[in-house]
Amino acid sequence: MRTIVYIDGYNLYYGLLRKTKLKWLDIFSLFNDHVLDARAHLLEVRYYTAPVLGKMCDDTSSTQRQRAYLQALRKSYPQTIKIIEGKILATTPYQRLVKPIPEAPHLVKVQVYDFNEKKTDVNLASDMLAAAWTGALDQAVLCSNDSDLEGAFSIIKKHLPDIRLGLVAPIMSEDHRHISKDLSQNADWSKILSLFHLQNAQLPERIPNSGLCRPVGW
Repeated sequence: MRTIVYIDGYNLYYGLLRKTKLKWLDIFSLFNDHVLDARAHLLEVRYYTAPVLGKMCDDTSSTQRQRAYLQALRKSYPQTIKIIEGKILATTPYQRLVKPIPEAPHLVKVQVYDFNEKKTDVNLASDMLAAAWTGALDQAVLCSNDSDLEGAFSIIKKHLPDIRLGLVAPIMSEDHRHISKDLSQNADWSKILSLFHLQNAQLPERIPNSGLCRPVGW
């Protein structure tokens, strides 16, 4: 089966990777060697993300680490990994406090940073639908647990039922009840991505024929 994998980068990061030391992840090997079955011919892995902003990070080197990682993926798989970048929109709204602050009881609202990822869901859903309609694949595999992507899954299932839909949920829980029901009800198969999978699909410490190395902080 001609297979394309669609990865929601931030969903993968916050769902599974964030608190691990496994961020130097080889996403092609992950799916080709550890997730997909023998019937799948992996044509492409499409990775949807957005450049992090320095002001949204506790560690200012986070932006450099992300850039190094994306460069490592491009260098390692120039033909089979496609990185599609959206953007992070930063705003500074005033938000109402849930509870008063004892040291400042007069405060009712505070100004906060609010960061919203833009374009990722739309780009991913549009690309998946386009590939399905143009006959570019036999199987679409979504790596996300975001129910916002249910629309694309349900449309493909309704109008192109011969296309096989796979769902890989990047969540810490091993309980299948924690997989998004909106997504799984349209999937032909589903799987929970585990830390074991990630441990066995890491990029080399140094990317061959380049100056790229795994960041020390990772």
